[in-house]
Amino acid sequence: MHGERLFDSKKKIAFIVSDHMRLFIYILFFSFGFHLFICRAESQTLVWPPPPEKARIKHLQTVSSLKDVSSEPGFFSKVFSFIFGGTMVSQWLTQPVGIAISKDGLLYIADPGIKGIHILDLQEKEYSFIGETKFGTFISPVALAFAANGDLYISDSERREIIVLSADRTPLFSIKDSLVRPTGIRIFNNKLYVADAGKNKILVFSLDGRFAFEFGRRGVDHGEFNFPVQLTANDSLYVVDGMNFRIQQFTHEGKYVSSFGQIGNTAGYFANPKSIALDSDGHLYVTDALLDNFQIFDSAGKLLLVVGSKGISDGEFLSPSGIAIDSNDNIYIIDSLNKRIQIFKYLR
Repeated sequence: MHGERLFDSKKKIAFIVSDHMRLFIYILFFSFGFHLFICRAESQTLVWPPPPEKARIKHLQTVSSLKDVSSEPGFFSKVFSFIFGGTMVSQWLTQPVGIAISKDGLLYIADPGIKGIHILDLQEKEYSFIGETKFGTFISPVALAFAANGDLYISDSERREIIVLSADRTPLFSIKDSLVRPTGIRIFNNKLYVADAGKNKILVFSLDGRFAFEFGRRGVDHGEFNFPVQLTANDSLYVVDGMNFRIQQFTHEGKYVSSFGQIGNTAGYFANPKSIALDSDGHLYVTDALLDNFQIFDSAGKLLLVVGSKGISDGEFLSPSGIAIDSNDNIYIIDSLNKRIQIFKYLR
């Protein structure tokens, strides 16, 4: 109300001065108002934890449609005419679940709803899509991982297969040996680690697709799994043990080290953990599709921070799933039911 009275008083003053003065006052007011708008926008930058505590996570960007990616006239409709046979739709992601980042910063998004992989270049504002290879069409691509040489590994849970593309997206080979329902995949120390939800095991392959070993079985004890869905690695291997509502830590050889987490609907607990990633300081980020957030833990499982809540605004989620963190500590979250990507940054 105070702002409205101030605005009215400025208008009344302007009516009793000359035309030039009126224009000058309007310009001053517009500039002042615009400055306030910019300050307000900046003051509403989303950070966690909120002030006065030191911010550790900052929201950078939300990518909700291809309109956020390309400004080329007709680009949006051309892409979807190609994919959907001329049917124009307003949404690009259908059922996104997995995400990975290439060495050159491209986002690769596994989308079983559209049976393919979206590829976004946010810098150059370019988009492409992979729906099939010489090995056939994708059915349910759910996770992706990059090797150091740029080769891309794609797990398709319905095909019971991992398809490997070169850095220029040429199909190289596929891996089928011993797989039942491959979900999460990670590459570390020239080995491919696969979470197989159908076998309740972790399978390990060489990067040329040769089976090396496996570990785990169905159960609730240490080293056992109930629907493992994703994993990540640094000095240790961390597995999202989905229906046991915990994170298990192993050596790279599969020896159990420790675990943390249990079922619950409050901070520090898990209701439906989906994916996991590591920042440059070794903190563990775990998305939870029922809690609609991601939680950050230290390597020992101590809760450090909770980011997000249920909703459709920036910093809110509806069933977050895949997560990837790049070398600059930018955090990419698949906000599945909102059909978008939210980008955050870890502030060291």
